[in-house]
Amino acid sequence: MPQNVLVSVLGEGEYLQKLIRAILEKEVIPQRNLFLSAKNAAACKAAEGYDEVRICEDELAAVIKSEIVLLTASKREMPTELAKISSSSQKRVVVSVCDSEKVDLAYLAATELIAAVLHRDEEGKLYATYEINKKARPFLRQPCKDMVDAMCEMINEEG
Repeated sequence: MPQNVLVSVLGEGEYLQKLIRAILEKEVIPQRNLFLSAKNAAACKAAEGYDEVRICEDELAAVIKSEIVLLTASKREMPTELAKISSSSQKRVVVSVCDSEKVDLAYLAATELIAAVLHRDEEGKLYATYEINKKARPFLRQPCKDMVDAMCEMINEEG
């Protein structure tokens, strides 16, 4: 059953389109609850064919309409991406989706931040571990995990 939360997906990198497709294909949230920036061509392309996805003017508009902000970027680019939304991310749970190492949770001290750290096991299967800031509202933690876990599951199914 889909989670009834409002979500924006922002950022860049290899996981951006995969995360959007996983959320939509696995129906983790209703299509109408997903907000993307019209300025992010890769994000819009991943949502093609899903008519109820909301395309906003820009990233700020997408963030403002959401409760959860999923942000994908490389480890190197994540601080820059987080800085772009820092002024508008208060009262939202921000989930950084990044491989290899966690993002410094102190980076956005006033924000409800969850760091989803992506790893591969010895068989090459993708999975996530979570570093959760104590400010992140408990009822929004599971939907955040469900969306990232759906992406890992879809990538593993594709091989």
